[in-house]
Amino acid sequence: MNNTRILIVDDHQLIRKGLRVLISSEERFDVIAEASNGFEAIDFLKKNHVNVVLMDVSMPDMTGIETAKKIFELHDTPHILLLTMYNNLVYIEEALKIGVSGYLLKDAAPTELFSAIDTIMNGKVYLSPSICSEIAQGFKAKNIHEKAEKNLTQRQTEILKLVSLGLSSKEIAKKLNLSLKTIETHRSQIMNKLDIHEVTGLVRYAIKMKLID
Repeated sequence: MNNTRILIVDDHQLIRKGLRVLISSEERFDVIAEASNGFEAIDFLKKNHVNVVLMDVSMPDMTGIETAKKIFELHDTPHILLLTMYNNLVYIEEALKIGVSGYLLKDAAPTELFSAIDTIMNGKVYLSPSICSEIAQGFKAKNIHEKAEKNLTQRQTEILKLVSLGLSSKEIAKKLNLSLKTIETHRSQIMNKLDIHEVTGLVRYAIKMKLID
């Protein structure tokens, strides 16, 4: 069985060298090259075959996700395992959508790194356990908010938009020709339904749900 050919892509030389030493300690892995940025990685992959690209997410000029998109446009497409310090749900979702095979936190143990490489080489997706938890929590929160939004009345949705645009209860009451007490009651009900109890949170929610730009 042929060894797994690996390209390491990271803008920090110490990280690249450390990963090379670590991965090379396993006989089934061959680190065939290193690249300090996405441009170097793409140039190398145009001329050389690798099985796995082990790449940092946060790189200057071209991020790991941007580089991955361009790599997937090449004829000979390797598996891509992204490394990151942060389990940012937005980045994770974007990476998975474009076809990245794995997403691993940099504080992972060496054995987890080896397992991740083996997993994606078997055609499966690998995610760090804490990332799986983050995704699950994200979907749970999204479902709660979507259900809550459906439970908002048309009037409450209208008031939520106005609150998110920065209008005070007094201004909203005047705009909608309602009493201040009615607006305050609606605001309280909106916050309870969404389980969001501050205006900044309502603004973030309204933007996320595309109620405002």
